[in-house]
Order: sequence, then structure tokens, then C-alpha cells
Amino acid sequence: MDIFFVHSGVIRTPQSGAIIQGAGAVVIVPGGQALQWPFLGETEATRIRIQRAAAETFVPHALDAVTVAPVRSRLDDAAAAFAGAILGRPSARGSAIESYATEQILLELMGSLLLDRCGVSWHSTSVTSVLRDQAMAVIAQRCADRELNPEAVARAVQSSLRRVQAAFAEVGNSIAAEIRRQRGRLAWTLLTDARYDVLSVQQIAEQAGFGTTAALRRVLDELYGCGPTDLRERRSAG
Repeated sequence: MDIFFVHSGVIRTPQSGAIIQGAGAVVIVPGGQALQWPFLGETEATRIRIQRAAAETFVPHALDAVTVAPVRSRLDDAAAAFAGAILGRPSARGSAIESYATEQILLELMGSLLLDRCGVSWHSTSVTSVLRDQAMAVIAQRCADRELNPEAVARAVQSSLRRVQAAFAEVGNSIAAEIRRQRGRLAWTLLTDARYDVLSVQQIAEQAGFGTTAALRRVLDELYGCGPTDLRERRSAG
């Protein structure tokens, strides 16, 4: 999946076919599909490519269409600035820890952008959807904290637990389920990165915010249909 931060060029919006000047736009193009290319002529843009599986840990529903956002949000600007800073660095490599930290920050930023642009409530500006998106951002940022629970999420967004629960129920979700999903996403990232093979399953469970390995296994099975050992073996086989 490619995320483009457009500096100059012309874009044809896929939904309406309208032609717009692309400077300042964000364009999301899912890979592996026969989608119409949205750019017309020469385009200058910063492109960030992430694995589809990683993208779907943030946006679990199918990402099957080109998304064009003509105007950047503050989140888009932050993601673009960080990506530009990373790509503009000298070629000298840092330590493995520095490289991993950079990759994780970039992935989290891109995931938050996808959630904002392609999430279930993107087209809604209701108070409820805004509250839900605020709560999901808190969960994405703090999922590794074992103390994070629905009450803590409600406090973080300065709302009542009942209101936040209702906001999630509106889209068939719950606060607790979203916490589990985000922890599962973090565990998936650690288990599929060879640099973390030195960590035991118990340590992975702790790093991802789970209290026990049993809880980790249940969530991985629910989200990905396999356990931690299976994830590592699939990566090695690939």
C-alpha cells in the first residue's frame, strides 16, 4: 500500500473523475489490485510504502479503493514532516534499535493516518464519531500499557464511560475489543520482526500489554487465526 504526500502535480479523483491540483494532497493507493492510477502527468510526491497486512491491523476492513484527500490535516502534516526528515537523512545507518524505533514511529503515524482517512467514521463529522476517533487514537498510542482499560480511555478523552461505549457500539465495536485488537496488532508486529526473536512469548505478551500468554494467544487466534509460534514460523517460511 502506498501513501503519497503530493508536492505538485494533477490528480483525477476516482469517485467523481474531477481533476484537481494535487499540491498538499494525500493519496492512498492500495497495492495488488487493478486500480486506476490517480496521477496525471508528472507528479512530485513523497511515497511511503507499507505492507497491506500491517495496514489492515489499523483499518481491519478491506482497503480496496484509491482515497484522495485534497487538503492535509494536522496529522497528515506531522506524518509528512517525519517521513521527509527520515528520507532526507544521510545514508549512514544507525543502530538496530534506532532503525527499529524509526520504523515503528513511521508505521504508527501511517496507521493513524489510515485510521483517520479510511476508518469507519471518516465520512462522519458527528460529535459521536469525533469522540470515537479520539478514543481510538488514545488506544492506538497506549495499547502497550497494561493499565489501559475502558475507564482509562474515557478519562483520557474527558467523557463519561457510557458515552464512549455508546460511540463504539454505534459501529458494532466496543472499547475493550478495540484495546484487544490494538494489542494484538502490536504483538503481530513484534512476532513478525526477526529482531525480536530473542524475546520469549511471555516477554512479547508483556511488551504488547497482555497480562498472560493465554490472553495473547486468544487474541492472536481471534484476529489472525494462529498463535505466536505460527506467526514466527510463517515469517521464516516466507
